[in-house]
Amino acid sequence: MSENLVEIKDLHKRFPIPGGILGREKAAIHAVRGVTLSIGRGETLGLVGESGCGKSTLGHLILRLIEPDSGTIRFDGRDITRESQGRLRPLRRKMQIVFQDPYSSLNPRMTIGDIVREPLLVHKIGRAAERREKTIELLRLVGLDRDAYGKYPHEFSGGQRQRIGIARAIALTPDFIIADEPVSALDLSIRGEILNLLADLRERFSLTYLFIAHDLKVVENVSQRIAVMYLGRIMEIFPAEKLALARHPYTQALVSAVPVPDPNVKKARMILKGDVPSQIAPPSGCPFHPRCPYAESQCRDLEPAFSEYLPGFSASCHFIGRMEKVRVGLSAPAFAGG
Repeated sequence: MSENLVEIKDLHKRFPIPGGILGREKAAIHAVRGVTLSIGRGETLGLVGESGCGKSTLGHLILRLIEPDSGTIRFDGRDITRESQGRLRPLRRKMQIVFQDPYSSLNPRMTIGDIVREPLLVHKIGRAAERREKTIELLRLVGLDRDAYGKYPHEFSGGQRQRIGIARAIALTPDFIIADEPVSALDLSIRGEILNLLADLRERFSLTYLFIAHDLKVVENVSQRIAVMYLGRIMEIFPAEKLALARHPYTQALVSAVPVPDPNVKKARMILKGDVPSQIAPPSGCPFHPRCPYAESQCRDLEPAFSEYLPGFSASCHFIGRMEKVRVGLSAPAFAGG
């Protein structure tokens, strides 16, 4: 049995943009471009990056909710890239998703009991009475009373709705869950409760997570490893507990943007120039070079290889060996005292 539950290799996805009277393709959005990564059994891999960088699209590709253009997806040692939906259906029990929006992800016309019970019904698990008891137990596991069973989504707060979404995700006792920004739509006071719940369920059911977020601090606290994504590509992967040692300039910019809770502590900021390039016409060479303060002609012309620079650390950067001095000194012109 492979140590990795999920393995993807050179995954690509583009979304055509039609134009003209005949609706022919005039351009395309390059959402995911050559992503390769693996997720170990029982691991939480954090996937972080700016909005629109392709994080959610990558998660949907792994689950085959949308179809990849090229590349391979392996789940539990099995290549599922081109599996028919019929053959893929039994595997759906092993892979689930918690959506970002706890409001739009729940059908307002269904009771909470029906929403959480639906996966059991679709996969024909148990009899009616057994499904009801299982649903009540699932609600209890996520911190809701059995009275919630007959109520409707509009009767619950955002945090409670996300608990319902989590209950639905674990109904079939999956091996793998994609948590697609599960706390970004919640109040700060509720986020910690949901994160603790996900951590408790991971321990209880030996779950594997892909935790997608744009908040680097949240990802650091819940993950074993972190993958940083930019313009559809993975720029760096490293152990979460060693975030301070990450060297890629884009990762350093994300780290510098994390606020410090102590007002007496001044923090250096890495200010990136310009806007994120268009995914319709991504830049040549390194995708980060238009905003990177250390870019040279090589960065514009040649795409850097993704390679290991320290044990457990890999990055896509021509000059990753230089970045250690930059990180320690914070002395480059791109940094400004905060």
